[in-house]
Amino acid sequence: MRQSFWLLVWIVILAGCAHPVFSQTLSGQDLGSQTVNSPGTAAREGHRAMDDYDRDINRMKNDARAARERRQSLFPQINEDFQRVQVIHNELVRMLQSDKGLDYGRLADLGGDLKKRGTRLRENLALPEAEEGGEQAKRPDVIDDQQVRKDIVALHDLVVTFVGNPLFKNLGVVDAKTIDQATDNLDKIIDLSDEIKREAKLLNKKGADPQTRP
Repeated sequence: MRQSFWLLVWIVILAGCAHPVFSQTLSGQDLGSQTVNSPGTAAREGHRAMDDYDRDINRMKNDARAARERRQSLFPQINEDFQRVQVIHNELVRMLQSDKGLDYGRLADLGGDLKKRGTRLRENLALPEAEEGGEQAKRPDVIDDQQVRKDIVALHDLVVTFVGNPLFKNLGVVDAKTIDQATDNLDKIIDLSDEIKREAKLLNKKGADPQTRP
């Protein structure tokens, strides 16, 4: 889970700039000999540690503030893409509910647009990058109308969860769990919309006959 950094930021905001309590300890113990730091040395080391701590705290606070300010300054574009994701979602649902067959040409266009909007949302929201090395879901070997419909249903569930995320009620949210969920949903939306685009293009080119996945 990508929560370590954001959890630290959240702790920083709650704790403010409080200093930890440092205790002086004996150091330098070695095979029958023992060296004790002088009070002056221990004090200097304590001050250096506190200074390093303050710098780390300030850096994390600044990073969190920068991400929040970026989201707020980009709100018009974020809102446009957020609304467009929902419009595309609604059109996909209507496709499934229609008595007519799927319009693969239109479906490919919608998949491409959804991927573009999702990618820009991820960038503008300053969400963490996806973890590398994760296992990719195995896709069926055969692409057909039924498989595309299953993918649209799965995409529907992802979009519903994503747009309901508390992040979109308050762009200043830094809660690790909330941000992780938004990131995971959006990554899956981007991947699945791209997959639907590829499937739709292939079926449209081949006259909607079942095809073997390349």
